[in-house]
Amino acid sequence: MSDITRRRFLGDSLLAAKATWLGTAFLPEFVNAEEQSRPLYKSSYHVIDAHAHCGAPHEDSVPAQLDVMSRTGIDKFVVLLFDTAGWEYPGGWSEANVVGWSKLLRKHPEQLIVFGTMGFDRVTEPAFFQDIVRKLDWQAGLGVQGIKMWKNLGMHVRDASGELLKIDDPRLDPYWAKCGELGLPVLIHSADPRRYWTEALKDRKPRIHQPWMPSWEELIRQRDAILKRHPDTTFIGAHFGSMSSDLPRLAETLDAYPNFHVDCASRLRFMAALSPETVREFFAKYQDRILFGTDTFVPYVDRVLNSPEKLAQWKDLRSRQYAWYLEYFETDHQGLAEPLPGSKLVLSGAKLPPDVLEKFYHANAEKLIPGLNTVEAVESRNRPKANRDHERTAVA
Repeated sequence: MSDITRRRFLGDSLLAAKATWLGTAFLPEFVNAEEQSRPLYKSSYHVIDAHAHCGAPHEDSVPAQLDVMSRTGIDKFVVLLFDTAGWEYPGGWSEANVVGWSKLLRKHPEQLIVFGTMGFDRVTEPAFFQDIVRKLDWQAGLGVQGIKMWKNLGMHVRDASGELLKIDDPRLDPYWAKCGELGLPVLIHSADPRRYWTEALKDRKPRIHQPWMPSWEELIRQRDAILKRHPDTTFIGAHFGSMSSDLPRLAETLDAYPNFHVDCASRLRFMAALSPETVREFFAKYQDRILFGTDTFVPYVDRVLNSPEKLAQWKDLRSRQYAWYLEYFETDHQGLAEPLPGSKLVLSGAKLPPDVLEKFYHANAEKLIPGLNTVEAVESRNRPKANRDHERTAVA
């Protein structure tokens, strides 16, 4: 059996994406039997997934996710709330859910991190720009450790005049400044991969190719403008800052703005076009600026959480996806799966050096996210894992 032969997903990419948002993507639908039979790769490093989502706070969601994490060696995960205004997404990620997540945070303080968000439901009201600043204090008081800003800012949200609200609109400057004052990093998803504007991708065209939408270059310009105007605020560019297909451009941005960092979530498909050596060199050069993240969606719908069969299938798929990420970054194995339901790409492992992995997996997140370097957090992090060797284990 060749590595490439065993590496196959099933299913249409759009179907897979919708199922992923809902947390209803299951192993039998997207991974063939041969891949399912492979032992699961488990990391012995301390790992923080800095980019995960859940549509709504649910008592059973976090335990389900923690079970998946224990199978693959993930220690903590960050739930990123975001307002979906102007976008056809199921579920509600908005700031209305902050209270519910703060309660779950108190129940799972060692494994769960919560990033709040800005709600756009009142964007046309006169007091909107003052209210969002006041709400930052409220969210911080509930325990959020960062803020997530989604791509609808700049692409879909319109102000009272009917114009698109730009990322660098001066009326938002007090908000970005307040994030810096409170020590809350902003994980910002601006634009999307550049090729979405130039290629008629079947599953993206209805959402990206609109005549009124700003160009990729304009959205990146807006994002970079706030990086420059707010050097005391930490920004984390989601998905390699939407520059995963142009690492030289990303390098220039990182060099220009010391307050800018990126995560790798849901963008390994772009690594398939690069040699492992190129990936290693980039990660080594910017080892203090890249965070590990997956863009995983934790289930919150009852039809999954209340069904032992469906929940077990979801756990198997999510465990497999985590394992694919870890195996890609830690080994030089060939024919690896790209961790995205419906993908048919094959990857060659990057095998990052151990010192780079330590920063990428957890140290950079601990440096940027408040509360992760307390005495208690350090003691928890230093507890030895059950198995300190990198290994493969079979899924029970």
